[in-house]
Parts: sequence; structure tokens; C-alpha cells
Amino acid sequence: MVDPINIAGGFNVGAAQEYRKSLSESSGKDSMGMQEFLMLVVAQMQNQDINNTMDNGQFMAQMAQIASMQAMQELTAAFMSSMSISYIGKYVRASATTNDGRLAREEGYVDRVSFNGGEATVLVNNVWFKVQDVYEIYLSEPLIEEEEQQVI
Repeated sequence: MVDPINIAGGFNVGAAQEYRKSLSESSGKDSMGMQEFLMLVVAQMQNQDINNTMDNGQFMAQMAQIASMQAMQELTAAFMSSMSISYIGKYVRASATTNDGRLAREEGYVDRVSFNGGEATVLVNNVWFKVQDVYEIYLSEPLIEEEEQQVI
């Protein structure tokens, strides 16, 4: 693994990108978490040039930004999870591209909701869809006349 801090004490962007890539390959995640970010900040502070130190305000601003981004992601995930539970018993339409490139479309009542790895999925006619794949929600099965009406 490449150390993202160069010997001169500055931050080596290329090495940091390579470090991030190695993290994503080893952990399966494509983004840097708070733990990895803090490790980089500490390493940068330990190896910085004494005559040309980094501004503490910049470090604090970066830490605040990543903390707020992480909190926003967690809030969004929690909202999607709580919203997906309300789909149970509702008539929905969903479509998604399958692994082999086909378009899977289903409409029917949501029988079950599952949470796998922080991602909510709904079961429609024995087919699992991500919550993001649901594009219409009805309280009950729509009438044919309602389906044929067009929005102007």
C-alpha cells in the first residue's frame, strides 16, 4: 500500500488517490469513511514540514464537512428505510435493469420489505426491487380509466 504522505511533508494527491483505490478494493467500499479520513489527517500532521505547517482551520473545516456529509448520508438512509416500510400493502409499479441487461417490470402489492446492507428492497410478485426502482405507489389497485388518463 502506498503512503499518501510524501517525505517532504506535503500531501501527495496521486498517492492519496491510490490509497483510496486500495481501500475500496480491500473493503469493497468506493468512498472514504471518517476513520480513513482521520488516519490521513493524522499522518499528514505528523509528517508536515515544520517550517510550512498547514492551517488548523483547514483541517477543522475538512473534518466538519466530512462529518456533516456522513450524517446526511445516514439521515437519508434512515428516511428511505422508514419510508419503505410504509409500502407494505400498497399497490406499486417498479422497474429495474437486471444483471443480464433485461428490463424487469412488475406491478402489484408489496408483500415484504427487507433491509440488506443498509439498502431497502421491496417484494412485488415474488420479485425484489430496490426502493429507488418503485416509480408509482397507489393505496389500492388502480382502475383502468385512471391508468389511461394523461397528465397535461
